[in-house]
Amino acid sequence: MNKLKSKFNKENQLSKKIDDYLKENFAQFHSPAHCGNLYDRDLSEVDGLDDLQNPCGVLDYYQKKTAELFQAQKSFFLVNGASQGLQAACLALKLFLENKKDTRPVLVARNIHKASYFGLILSGLDVQWFEPQWHSELGIYTRLNISEKIEDIFSALLITNPSYEGFYSQIPKLKIPIIVDEAHGAHYHFSEQLAKPALAYGADLVVQSWHKTLGSLTQTGAIHLGLASKIPSQFLEAALKLVQTTSPSYLLLESLCLIVEQYSAMGEEIIASTIQKAKFINEFKIKNDDPLRLLLKVPGWRGSELDAILMLNKVSCEQVLKNSVLAFVNPGNSQNDIYRLNNILLKLKSKNSISENFSKPEMSLEIFNPRKIFFEEQKININSPCPPGIII
Repeated sequence: MNKLKSKFNKENQLSKKIDDYLKENFAQFHSPAHCGNLYDRDLSEVDGLDDLQNPCGVLDYYQKKTAELFQAQKSFFLVNGASQGLQAACLALKLFLENKKDTRPVLVARNIHKASYFGLILSGLDVQWFEPQWHSELGIYTRLNISEKIEDIFSALLITNPSYEGFYSQIPKLKIPIIVDEAHGAHYHFSEQLAKPALAYGADLVVQSWHKTLGSLTQTGAIHLGLASKIPSQFLEAALKLVQTTSPSYLLLESLCLIVEQYSAMGEEIIASTIQKAKFINEFKIKNDDPLRLLLKVPGWRGSELDAILMLNKVSCEQVLKNSVLAFVNPGNSQNDIYRLNNILLKLKSKNSISENFSKPEMSLEIFNPRKIFFEEQKININSPCPPGIII
């Protein structure tokens, strides 16, 4: 964490409070059991560090600062990953619909992350799948065509936007709640070169994974309540307490606070610089909607072959697809990282190959209940390789 602090070159109130506590050299008769010997900044909720379950001090300050930064009604830190936020969102939606006595099914995009599906199991919501466009050359789902007419049939909409591979769907204004898994879109808030973020088009609950896009430690993110959210704040807060750990890591919380400070001060510059770095790679890119999500395809090469060559040259990518690889360009990447990836690609020669199309998965349009399938029918083997965590 000291390296992280020095890299950001920005102090924050939580870091200062941790420093102040450590300077006192307390004998630690509290958890964690290593008492600072394993890592001194790994602390529990000691005096001055606040309590994530009921924040009223420094964590409350940073959550309010987060809401201001993202233009949300309220924001809440996640230290169980975006998975926790997606589960809480489904539970909050269930509270809302029960309160409204709305028994209509929820329209759910077929390419949701498995954590959203787990949230549907926990909440007991009835569901109907919504099929995105299929990219037969890549073998992936891309964008959604969303009609305003869905609000007459469904109680809510649950989608992933942008998709894992950087495809963005246009979202109309709807009278029903919109829950957005924006795990891969937190950076959209900091650049007009990118698509409109979910909160800007009126989403009610938005879940972000900051370690995927902004640079906080792994397992951290945020969930936001939209400015005009139809789902009351108390429903979301109650749901979060059901799935939030009571022993949050202060290593993770400190990184979240550092990110808030950093992006409040220079978020636009960070993302602009990252986009500029990504533009250096021009060869073999497949067009999508996010310049920081590079879909790389060399004619004639399988994705596994391309990945093997990259790994041999000490370049590691995010995902291997059937005939391409997905490379994330991150704020943490150096210009030398970009040069290395680009130089490897330029050395590769295309192979002769027969064009290959991949058939889309079969999908039922019947209304179903994931909770019933899991508990009553006991179909508990959910096949969803991660990344990207889409259920097969």
